[in-house]
Amino acid sequence: MVNSGVVNRQWLLARRPDGAVEQTDFRYHEASIPLLHEGDVLVRTLYFGYDASQRLWMTEDGGYMTAIHLGEPMKTIGIGQVIDSRDPRYTIGAWVEGLMAWEDYSIVRADTPIPLRTLRLGDYPETWNLSALGTAGLAAYFGLTDLLEINGSDVVVVSAASGATGSMAGGISKALGAKKVIGIASGSDKCRWLVEKAGFDAAIDYRKESVADALDIHCPAGVTAYFDNVGGETLDSLFLKMAPQGRVLISGAISSGYGSLKVRGPENFMEICTKMLTVKGLHLMHYRDRMIEGVERLTRLLKEKEVHVEEDIHFGFDRAPELLTTLYTGKRPGKLILKVSDPL
Repeated sequence: MVNSGVVNRQWLLARRPDGAVEQTDFRYHEASIPLLHEGDVLVRTLYFGYDASQRLWMTEDGGYMTAIHLGEPMKTIGIGQVIDSRDPRYTIGAWVEGLMAWEDYSIVRADTPIPLRTLRLGDYPETWNLSALGTAGLAAYFGLTDLLEINGSDVVVVSAASGATGSMAGGISKALGAKKVIGIASGSDKCRWLVEKAGFDAAIDYRKESVADALDIHCPAGVTAYFDNVGGETLDSLFLKMAPQGRVLISGAISSGYGSLKVRGPENFMEICTKMLTVKGLHLMHYRDRMIEGVERLTRLLKEKEVHVEEDIHFGFDRAPELLTTLYTGKRPGKLILKVSDPL
């Protein structure tokens, strides 16, 4: 139990962004600890995770999530410790991962679109439950195994390859036996990191070279599987470079800025017809009943050191808004995480 006099620090959504996310879109506030009702779990937040789709959550309709109302705490997928519980499935002291908020103490329920998962802390950093064993790793895993069905004959291309999901997608593709894996990223440092650390065979710096021309060099026979995180011009280029009967997975569209679910469609759409391509979409919430399966498989890959984990960890509750803005302006590789408190 928490003393009723404890202050609950919060970052509230002060206004809906008009374009890029700005720190002034949020307002600091101090509140009391919320009261619990049947089915509620009170969690002390320990880590905030950052995802590009959080920009979409800030829109008036929330995209695929319930919209955050003005004056409410900003939402995050985080890690926390159960302080009190009105749900018998969650015991006091347990560590959990799920949909929380930018506040010290959050009321969480198991019936949200993102399930509340009790963590089995093992011989790996607890933050991996937000990165490699969290939404980033799970999206990459299910996208590559269930949807793209990667095999030993595949030439795989991953966009936004230095991001949390993209970097995992490269490593998992290699672990699944892909013949060649190419990553697309921005900047020579990130491209070097993809090859030297993340397990990619080659990398394309889209700021310095033509993606289409580079693919002609790296994939002269065409791309058999494309894991798309960006949409836009990159997706257009890939449609032209796909091999006949290739597979395309749409995991995100960060080039759109996530101000809306309405994004510009590909100009080269008819390549789907002429090349008989298969295009599938990935929404991780459709795999909510298979999360444990994915975590167990990824844990084995990590123990066998077949997949590299990269995290960009920062500290301090006051930095929550600032870090979200960096997510869209060229952060370091890997999963962006903020540690906000220590466990009790």
